Amino acid sequence: MHVLLRNFDTRPRTFSSLSHIACTLIAPEIFSTTLAEVSQITLTRISREKKIMEKIILSNCLSFIKEIDIFDLVANRVFFRGQSISGNLLPSIARLDPKIDTTVMEKEILKQLRLQGSSMLPDSNETDLDILVRAQHYGLKTRLLDWTSNPLAALWFACSDRRPGDVYVYALIADDLLDEDVFESNPFASSKTQVFQPRMNNNRIIAQHGWFTLHRYSKSSKRFVSLETNSEIKKHLYQYTIPAQYRDETLISLDRLGVNAKTIFPDFDGLCRHLNWQFIALSQSQ
Repeated sequence: MHVLLRNFDTRPRTFSSLSHIACTLIAPEIFSTTLAEVSQITLTRISREKKIMEKIILSNCLSFIKEIDIFDLVANRVFFRGQSISGNLLPSIARLDPKIDTTVMEKEILKQLRLQGSSMLPDSNETDLDILVRAQHYGLKTRLLDWTSNPLAALWFACSDRRPGDVYVYALIADDLLDEDVFESNPFASSKTQVFQPRMNNNRIIAQHGWFTLHRYSKSSKRFVSLETNSEIKKHLYQYTIPAQYRDETLISLDRLGVNAKTIFPDFDGLCRHLNWQFIALSQSQ
């Protein structure tokens, strides 16, 4: 399905409130972008008929916003992930060696988590998936991969990573991948990769607009298959590269938009991270 400009109203108007605010705060001199000025090439990028993951190189926060804002025209659900490495979109349990079937080990870990952590779990009736989400938040290796519905949060996670070099934001069009009944099923018996929204039961998930992909060990491939190589998923993926030299500038722009460690991690730890960046890291990079 190719999306053509003639399918839309091309009268001058701004993209959305997000682009409006961002252009005003970051680059007011180019605020007058109209829908008619969006190239047919950009719209075609979002075609669901593409076979491979699209790759786009960015130069700043504004270029990212203008790239992703077009998703509103063709998708209801788009999720984002920021990271410091290219590809390898695998859950933490599979990153060391995706060929290892960890299912039995994961079930035993979950069993021990319930037994040893019963006094720490607020609700004994939580499903296995609920507990995996909670444990992931505290660093347990699981078959879940973090995503967010807030593209600026993903951009912040990418640019704030301690690892030097280029960083990456991934966008996933998830309209055909959502599973609203995932909490009622066995997370270790899924027949395909699923996208789901967790229960918003802690402040960080709320602040980060958290979503997850639930991965599976493929018996046919004999491995956990990374999303960028998954034949059913990769056509829904987009990779945005932020070159190393633009990372500090992007973080400053995000801070101006109210996206920083203090808002991503709404607790004392997040505040300390933000102050370290604001008064130490930022001054050293200038």
